[in-house]
Amino acid sequence: MVSAMDKEPANTIPISEILGKLDLQPLRTDGPIVHYPSPLDRRRKAILSVNTLTNRWSNAHHQDGTVLDFVCKYLKIKQEEYTQADALRWLKNMTLSIPDQLPDLIDTAGLGDNQSVLELRHKKTIQYAGLIHYLERQGISLTLARQYLKEIHARNRQTGKDFMALGFQTVDGGFSLKTAYLERHIGPLAISFIRGVTPKPNAIHLFKNVMDYLSAISQLNGQGFKGDTIVLNSLSCLKQIFPYIQNYGYRIAYSWMDNDNTGENVTAVLSTFFKTQDDLSHHRMNKLYIPHRDVSTWHRHQLNLIA
Repeated sequence: MVSAMDKEPANTIPISEILGKLDLQPLRTDGPIVHYPSPLDRRRKAILSVNTLTNRWSNAHHQDGTVLDFVCKYLKIKQEEYTQADALRWLKNMTLSIPDQLPDLIDTAGLGDNQSVLELRHKKTIQYAGLIHYLERQGISLTLARQYLKEIHARNRQTGKDFMALGFQTVDGGFSLKTAYLERHIGPLAISFIRGVTPKPNAIHLFKNVMDYLSAISQLNGQGFKGDTIVLNSLSCLKQIFPYIQNYGYRIAYSWMDNDNTGENVTAVLSTFFKTQDDLSHHRMNKLYIPHRDVSTWHRHQLNLIA
């Protein structure tokens, strides 16, 4: 196990380097001051200014601080634990760059752009009949869906057309969108993280998309997992999961990937990573739903919704 990062070295890590790892690019530069879209603002409309000489940050709310101050606030906005110890662990995981050491078994080119042409008009509790009928065909109860999903009214900025979809919130404050006919996203492509019923659990579950996750929960009669859950939303988000798992202390990782070549490749990448973690065992759940391709198909078959 890698030893914990100390406070002093942590505050010397360039804030601009951290923002780069968060896929944030400078908006403009004024001498030593570099301005970024603020990750402390869910809508990314505020500005975060970084002084590259002092390695301190500030924003329009008259907040400023060190690297650790920034990370604590970032974790809080992500609804993660945000003590100084949590911030140090997060920084250590970011600087290890473990995902770069993994075999490149998955071609994520073309799986989705990082920025969306869609904008959120408004969100509300699921009410639209078309979305409810889609959930019924997926074997997902409306009660369960309303716990995790919103009815999203979105607009395509390129075409000007409005549409409705089911929205699953991501860690970046955007939404992964799903209907019977499309899979899109509002905001940057990002994973979703769901806390388990048990505080500080020893298990983490990993799903391809929200329908697989809700299908598994449905098979548990609507009861959530005791362990935490990460939903990829897109395979291009695979590398985002590692800082959430690295050195957290999980003992069991359950992967619920597809029974096809891509699913096997994803499972292989996960297995390689899990082997870098002390005392973390990997349980491949896909045998549970063989011969079906994925959890959702298996769930619908169990309910006689498909042959």
